[in-house]
Amino acid sequence: MAGSAASLAGARCGQHPAVAAVALCTRCGGFLCGACTEVLEELAYCAPCAERRRRDLRPSHTVRLALFANALGGLFLGAHVVRLAGAAHGRQGGGLGMLLELACTLAVAVAGTVISTRKLRRRHEVGDRGLALLLRVLSALNLLGLLLWGALAAVSLSWR
Repeated sequence: MAGSAASLAGARCGQHPAVAAVALCTRCGGFLCGACTEVLEELAYCAPCAERRRRDLRPSHTVRLALFANALGGLFLGAHVVRLAGAAHGRQGGGLGMLLELACTLAVAVAGTVISTRKLRRRHEVGDRGLALLLRVLSALNLLGLLLWGALAAVSLSWR
């Protein structure tokens, strides 16, 4: 956590010049006294760098919202597969509402794929990696479900 003795010899804290430095900030390299040192994952940071690190570790609102939207889209998709199977047995489905919900599922699946791709490319935002992977899988399942729904609809219509 602390810098080498040679690099800290005679160094003073950047915020408190009267106090000797005991560590170097891992991110910016500034000299830190004991009061200014924040330890995260066994590394020393100054307050602004520690806050930035904490922010980078938190999942973003965009990823969480896209996950929720894709879960809802998956539920819509499952409900319509059941409705379509019922329509094949003579029951009628609700046409325009069904198409609107399926279009929303397609939109959130594509958006989830784009968002997860962007988040997975950013190596420094480690808090988003797990949720971004989950979002990628859920988006792919929704796209695959839409493809299967389309195939089921084509088969269902060809039987009439």
